[in-house]
Amino acid sequence: MLKVVKRVMRNTIKSLMLGAALAGVAILPGALPASAQANPVQWHSAGTSTPAGNARLTNRQALAQLAAAGIKHPAGRTSLEGVRARTIQGVIALKRASRCTITITGGTESGHSAGPRSHANGYKLDLRTRDEGACLTKWIKTTQHKGKSRGNDPRWYGTLDRISLEYVYETPKRGGVHWDVTFI
Repeated sequence: MLKVVKRVMRNTIKSLMLGAALAGVAILPGALPASAQANPVQWHSAGTSTPAGNARLTNRQALAQLAAAGIKHPAGRTSLEGVRARTIQGVIALKRASRCTITITGGTESGHSAGPRSHANGYKLDLRTRDEGACLTKWIKTTQHKGKSRGNDPRWYGTLDRISLEYVYETPKRGGVHWDVTFI
């Protein structure tokens, strides 16, 4: 029992440190160099910058954050250009919480439905359901809250690190089953 408590505390502290850093929150007043405090782009402990909240990231910035979190590089024509920082923070929180391999199969590239909280506006990512994605599918279906279906596609909801997530298990007629995840 003591080992479990120690591990939970250690992971909680790490999560709080990373979460605070990704959210642009300094843990202690004056803990950051003056240059970092004056810069609207916040620093985290590794010395790299992370825009907070609704800030848009370049593809390069998003890929660097995902790689640092151990999330597989999106394959093919998948782009993350203009993805919201909060969306990247959310998918990193999802990886930490689920302890699953995460593979992004859709980002901000063209070909997705339009709308205010769309892929193009940086709110959504498509995640793999098959192969290594089976772990994520099991985690979502067993830990998140089942909601009303979107059309024929089942939906779940949850919150991770104060980011609301909507998971839709999309089953397109032309194939390519995936999780359509909105990070709010």
